[in-house]
Amino acid sequence: MNTKRIVALLIAVLMLVAMFSACSNNTASTDTASTSDNSSSSSSSSSSSSSSSSSSSSSSSSSSSSNTPEETSNPAFKWMGSQGSNTYATGEEAANNHFATYEKLLSLVRDTYQVDYSYDIIFSDAYLTTINGLIAANTLPDAFNSREILSDIVINNLAFGGKLANVDEVLEHSQNAKGFYNDPDALQYLKAFAQMEDGNWYYVPLPNTTAASFNFQNNTWPAPRTGQIHGAYAVCVRQDWLDKLGLAMPATTDEFFDALVQFQKEDVNGNGTEDERYIGMLGSNFQTSGVGQWFGLPYTDWIEDPSTGSIEVSCLTDGYKEFLEYSNKLYANNLMYVEGTHPWGNATAIGGNYVAAIGMMPSNLQFWNTGDPDGFYMPMPPVKALDNVVPRVLVQESKAAFIGFSFAKDVDYEAAGRLMDFLVDRDTFMTFRYGIEGKAWDYAPDGKSIVTYELSEDEIQSYGSAQTYWCGNNCFPISGGHHGNLWGLPQVTYDDFQTALDNNEPYYEMGFNTIEGWRQAYPQAKEGVINGAEAVLRQLMEFGKENYHPTAYYSYTTMATNEEFDVISQYETDLKTYLQEMTTNVIVGSTSVDGIDDQIQFAIDNLGLKEYYNVMQARVNRYRSATGEPLGALMD
Repeated sequence: MNTKRIVALLIAVLMLVAMFSACSNNTASTDTASTSDNSSSSSSSSSSSSSSSSSSSSSSSSSSSSNTPEETSNPAFKWMGSQGSNTYATGEEAANNHFATYEKLLSLVRDTYQVDYSYDIIFSDAYLTTINGLIAANTLPDAFNSREILSDIVINNLAFGGKLANVDEVLEHSQNAKGFYNDPDALQYLKAFAQMEDGNWYYVPLPNTTAASFNFQNNTWPAPRTGQIHGAYAVCVRQDWLDKLGLAMPATTDEFFDALVQFQKEDVNGNGTEDERYIGMLGSNFQTSGVGQWFGLPYTDWIEDPSTGSIEVSCLTDGYKEFLEYSNKLYANNLMYVEGTHPWGNATAIGGNYVAAIGMMPSNLQFWNTGDPDGFYMPMPPVKALDNVVPRVLVQESKAAFIGFSFAKDVDYEAAGRLMDFLVDRDTFMTFRYGIEGKAWDYAPDGKSIVTYELSEDEIQSYGSAQTYWCGNNCFPISGGHHGNLWGLPQVTYDDFQTALDNNEPYYEMGFNTIEGWRQAYPQAKEGVINGAEAVLRQLMEFGKENYHPTAYYSYTTMATNEEFDVISQYETDLKTYLQEMTTNVIVGSTSVDGIDDQIQFAIDNLGLKEYYNVMQARVNRYRSATGEPLGALMD
């Protein structure tokens, strides 16, 4: 070992010792996990899991002393997990309290798959620092979070520098996982996400998937991926305010404008202020969502059109100028909320009882705290704002991926292969998603669905879904919806709205099975009120599948090569800021829509719009090539 390596090792060890010492008395946060836009369907005893990439506001590192198994002849494996502040319990707390789901998962990996399994947990705010120290010291753990923690160029350098294991080589030591990851109907889409320029993959994306899905495509705009049944977005309006004023659900841009005017004129929230407004995510990357889909715009920029595979940018799309003019009309009449963020980031504003409408997933928004116990939202039907532009319907796909983890090159490949088998095991999925069979759930008589049981707070902690209260990519590399497309119930894809409705969708997909089960979970639902996702299905059926153009929520983009990373680093920040401000300035009246063409040309000539576009397109095309989908077009 040369001197430089010894010094690097000493520095990393000292840094870690100092960090662990400083944090040894920290207590993990026990805040309730908040609902995430990345969640797939949840049962009545479950809420969506928080991703390990969420930031932590307190503790920086923790390690469970009870996670080390007794010495065996089984191959050894250590996972370095992460813990966010909004996850209930650390692994140590789960072990000390004998949570049955924790013990079941640990038994599966140690006893069934015979891995000498252990883990360390690093709190999210210290994870990047910790892994960088281990990289510098050349002491990578067996497996660790990599994608979305480390930059693409760092992962590239680790992979091509011989520091990461090729996942295909790991899968040679698996029994079942290899087949799943090479099956187009199973997990090949995850392998395609991780496709790198040498044709190999060096990280495993964690999935967010649902079992039941709907084919939202039509003959004009085919789409390779189905959508979550509860995942079609809409502009949602305060239904109780419409009812209070005797107004019908708006169905046109003019009717929407007039309803907002009436809300303010009649002071429908009763606070004496004209503050009932539409949240248009103004000033954010998502300011073209919601109303923007009426004008044919994508949900946000730089995500591919699912029907063509081509990258979409709002300012290059038909309907953009008309969208700006309509949004300016809303803003100029005090009908658009003056701040914005991601659609899921407006809970505080909604709780203030002045958000008249917002583009959002209806099933989750419906009974958010509105500040009024009788307040609730319902979705508007699709609106065709322009004669020559087909409106878009935003759909959250049924197969997606989150953060990824990598194996160190010197990992025990036998242990790593067995871990991959554990991760795709049905018992692992059911325990993670639903909890302990016989306590939290049982199979329904039809054998194709489950029934869930109402659990006390103590029972939830012990028997409930692992994703509900502690397992958020900390003790095991599991996150989000996990492998719902493999094991979730029921396994079905609908092509016809009426068939889905006849089969009690979206209630089956959401784990309630029937509307009666949904009403038990949401007792605040008024008589006659249906779930927002059911309303969307009925609206789309009436609107007609041929009359809308699906737009994507997720982007299917592979990692950047080093050359692509250089282009991204050079242009991304200035370009995105410029385009975002260009849109915002017209909406608030600072600039005129008449100058848009010149501003777009400036971005092409000076801010690398074309170069950045083509890099993003190349990344999407690598994914589509790996899955056999048609490639999107580069920008001329």
